[in-house]
Amino acid sequence: MKIDPNFYDDYLKNKFENINIIFLYGTNIGLVDLTYDKTLKILEIDTNDPFSVSKIDGNEFKNNPSILHDNINTLSVFSEKRFILLDLIHISINKSLEDIILETVEIKNYSYLLIIKASNLKINSFIKHFQNIDNAILVPCYEEKINTIYSKLSDLFSKHKINFKRDIIKNLMLKLSSNSLTNEMEIEKLDVFLTNNKNVTEEMIYTLISNNDDLNLNKVIENCSNGKPRDALTSFENIYENQSTTIALIRMFVNHFKLIERILLLFEKNKNLENVINNIKPPIFFKKREFIIFQCNVWNLKLINVILTRLIELEVKCKLNHFSEKIILSQFILSTSILARNRIKS
Repeated sequence: MKIDPNFYDDYLKNKFENINIIFLYGTNIGLVDLTYDKTLKILEIDTNDPFSVSKIDGNEFKNNPSILHDNINTLSVFSEKRFILLDLIHISINKSLEDIILETVEIKNYSYLLIIKASNLKINSFIKHFQNIDNAILVPCYEEKINTIYSKLSDLFSKHKINFKRDIIKNLMLKLSSNSLTNEMEIEKLDVFLTNNKNVTEEMIYTLISNNDDLNLNKVIENCSNGKPRDALTSFENIYENQSTTIALIRMFVNHFKLIERILLLFEKNKNLENVINNIKPPIFFKKREFIIFQCNVWNLKLINVILTRLIELEVKCKLNHFSEKIILSQFILSTSILARNRIKS
């Protein structure tokens, strides 16, 4: 059966007896992850317990599909159910994998609980199967609902006894993301700020909340340069509005690869990558340092030069081809992410 994410928590707490499959999926990967974490918490699943919990990575399942059948048919010694956590977020699911999953769960068996999380999927017979059986919960996770964001911000201001004009919430909603996890982090940050500061002004709050257009554009760049074509293209589809989106994204791609180029040039002299990254000006935000180190190991100066040349040509093409600029940039994202993936594998 299909359950709205807003009612999922209550359903899980009160009507869970005859359920042994939970399927979380959608374009809002942040909401998928939040719902997944809530599931583990509500059901008190200890993911570090190898006797009761099996974690199956998407690529592991893709390379060895029988692993799902083996785990489902393995009895748990120390608990009533065996928990199987199948993470398909970062792989594309073809018809063959769909059939394997359906065959594996065909017979009802309440000795296990299978929790599947995936990104956006086509509404086909595979999805409809889980929607129509009574021992499964299907939770589609799409864009954060406006009412949900409005309610969270209103509750937060009420909690801190802060009264601003009604417009502030509407303006903050414009700065927030379609990704629930990103919004959760921003609202938590605002909560901490309001707890630790008095006499807060509207301007201070506007400054505090990140511009999530940049956050979403960064997500495209990170997925692309980390060799995740599906995630990169999905992120691009989610944020695309018009030509200004493509131009902004191209320039952010340029900034990203120029930074990696600069670090690699400094590394040729210094020979200590971590030292270069820690001392570069302007400084790199500490949460991004691990990602930048990884990028320096993926790319070399020759490839970066080719990519930067392509990006310069790409901006000109996008400006001249107003009706096809989205396709042109999509092709760049796809080819660059596949190149990154191949280099990571080699």
